[in-house]
Amino acid sequence: MKNIFLLLLFCLLITANISHAKAGLISFGGENIITLVELPDDERFQTPEGDNVDIGYIYKSVEVLFIPLWNYDGRFAGMLPEDDLYIDLMPLEVEALTLEAGVTLPDAPYLDFWHRIGGKIVFLVLCGALAVYMRHNIRKKEAYFSTLPTARERLKDILINSNGFVELAPSILETDGSAKVEGLEFIAAQKYINSVISISVFDMSKVSIAQVQAQNEQLVTRLVELKKVLGMKSQNTIHYLYFTFDHSPSNADISELKKLRQRKITKASHFIPIVVDFDAQIIDSTASMYPSKKVLQNCFIQAEIHPDHVTDPASA
Repeated sequence: MKNIFLLLLFCLLITANISHAKAGLISFGGENIITLVELPDDERFQTPEGDNVDIGYIYKSVEVLFIPLWNYDGRFAGMLPEDDLYIDLMPLEVEALTLEAGVTLPDAPYLDFWHRIGGKIVFLVLCGALAVYMRHNIRKKEAYFSTLPTARERLKDILINSNGFVELAPSILETDGSAKVEGLEFIAAQKYINSVISISVFDMSKVSIAQVQAQNEQLVTRLVELKKVLGMKSQNTIHYLYFTFDHSPSNADISELKKLRQRKITKASHFIPIVVDFDAQIIDSTASMYPSKKVLQNCFIQAEIHPDHVTDPASA
């Protein structure tokens, strides 16, 4: 029997394998080995080189943030002292080894609760918590109402103080002696996922439709370079052009402004005009918006100022 096992292990050693454990935030197909049975440390269960062999279980897994989600391709293996080195064992060979050693193989499943079920539960809980957090943030933005007196002021307040945009002066586009952009009140910019989003807000009481059309190509050229000026790196840029009216524009004017929408494929830039009618309390867009229309419509409503929130100057 002794010679049989030595021959068996010698033959198996010829096809020894190395497990490849993949480390990282997301791991797919990495191999892991656990010990199932420790065999006696005698020559019956040693390789010709004198290395002790134990019975182990090797499996592949999918992990996200080091949390095991799925285990597959499980099989028996002979574990060697060298890190990640193992010998493939057939079930009949495992049965013969345990019989010779006088030990009992544990019942399946061989993985612990964490790797079989616990990791999945924790991952689902984390996903649920993230979904609740994101939903809370969205609702918080949708519920933001400004106390400022005019809709124009409230629009700016919502963009800057509720949605995390950075306010930029119009002069940031006046580089190399460039002419002033007529009617441009301010620019709001933000890095969003892998894109840079800018919002150029125009006061249409200070500029005509014809002026906007005449300066649009020059404006587009300057906005394309905006991310370089800000030192932001991104794959795409989305530029919203907010044309704000204190008095409702005609349908013809709205139609002309919507024609300003364009896409610069080589620059990976999109230019989307949006008409904000403070008089009729309407936001008209040619595409989806960020922030959403529901968030921006809060600028039409002034939040109430509660007396208990006002500080008495005499007591300050």
